[in-house]
Amino acid sequence: MSTRLRLRPCALLALLLWGFSAVAFAQNSDRYHIDMVIYANNDPANMYEEDWPDNVHLRYPRKWVRLQSNDSTSDSPYIVDSSDPEFAKVAASLRMSSRFKPLFQASWEQDLKARKKSPAILIQGGKQIGKHYELEGYIRVSVERYLHLDTNLWLVNYGNRGENNYYLPHQPLSYNEPEEQAPLIDTAFEASPEYAQFKQQNPDFKPTTQPQTDASDAPIEQIVVMKQKRRMRSDELHFIDHPKFGTIIKITKIAPPKP
Repeated sequence: MSTRLRLRPCALLALLLWGFSAVAFAQNSDRYHIDMVIYANNDPANMYEEDWPDNVHLRYPRKWVRLQSNDSTSDSPYIVDSSDPEFAKVAASLRMSSRFKPLFQASWEQDLKARKKSPAILIQGGKQIGKHYELEGYIRVSVERYLHLDTNLWLVNYGNRGENNYYLPHQPLSYNEPEEQAPLIDTAFEASPEYAQFKQQNPDFKPTTQPQTDASDAPIEQIVVMKQKRRMRSDELHFIDHPKFGTIIKITKIAPPKP
């Protein structure tokens, strides 16, 4: 009887240690290392290769995060110094080429979620022109049965010949600020099913007929949007090609600590 009583505290301690290990394993089971570079294609022929639409409707989502410089919160992706060797080799070749111009490059760790729960990651890159950058927009990385990358990026070509007939939304700075009300530039979009669904989801939205521009914004000649959805596999380099700019990304699953 006394032997049983002496064993019970040991068994209880072992059970608690196993429980803590299980929690740590669950918290890191969906952690991934992500390497990404976004580059512009400097080939002059691509400038007029296609006719890009002028009635772009750019907005930022309500649920967003920024890449953090350290692991301040468990839900925010944070930048790391190391990168995958295969990715680093490709990125170095990209920088050495005169045809391509890197606009954004980062390596970070992130706990991935399902697509509906995954936040958008705000992106800025290239030269800063006024209050904006050459590259702006956001991406969303998620995992379900496969890895998924959703991109909504826009490359802006500034110039003296341009006109302020484009609307560029400013990136949100805090979660408390009201979402910007982007104007409608094209009446055809107003009659589209996409806009009808947008109004249903945003009943307080009040469109305007003229673009709202900041006096300090530089003239814009062209905006090219990369809005794609791509299914990917872990530990593989993926290229998202585009006539004006492209993306190279590699996502690697981080092995959870052994309990």
